[in-house]
Amino acid sequence: MKNTLKSLLVFGAIALSLASCQKHDKDKLIGKWKIVKIEFQQFKQQMEFDKKQIAMLQDSIAGTTDTSKLNRFNQMLSMSQKRAEQMKSQQDTMMAKSRWEFDKNGDFNATEIGGNSKGIWSYDEEKGMLFTVIDQRTYSQKVQFNSDTMILQLDSLNFMGFVKAKD
Repeated sequence: MKNTLKSLLVFGAIALSLASCQKHDKDKLIGKWKIVKIEFQQFKQQMEFDKKQIAMLQDSIAGTTDTSKLNRFNQMLSMSQKRAEQMKSQQDTMMAKSRWEFDKNGDFNATEIGGNSKGIWSYDEEKGMLFTVIDQRTYSQKVQFNSDTMILQLDSLNFMGFVKAKD
């Protein structure tokens, strides 16, 4: 009986020390994060549309000799290419310049293309939900952690991937 009780106490102490060493997801959030992957379906669909539009216009240009049609197709091609380049550039800039910071005291700071935002944050560990309040607007997103990556699920199709920022 004494050995069993002693074993239970030792096992309990080991289990308690292991549990206290585990990092909670809330603690994982604390720090500065940068975006490394963006998946917005609307953006993706627009890029696919632009790609098809550009290919179609290039085919039309190759198959016409009418100067007036050629000029119109070239203008449309130029506009489609510019739109595709601007969208890609905007996404690249967003990824390069955006930083989100979660302070231990619950303050939230975001540096993004449109400027800086401040607010507060909380995390429901049981549900894996991040809640932020910025400019009196409340947001909630599902969060998953995969090793050093944080995935912010905006809805069933759209998400953003973050890693800890070194700057």
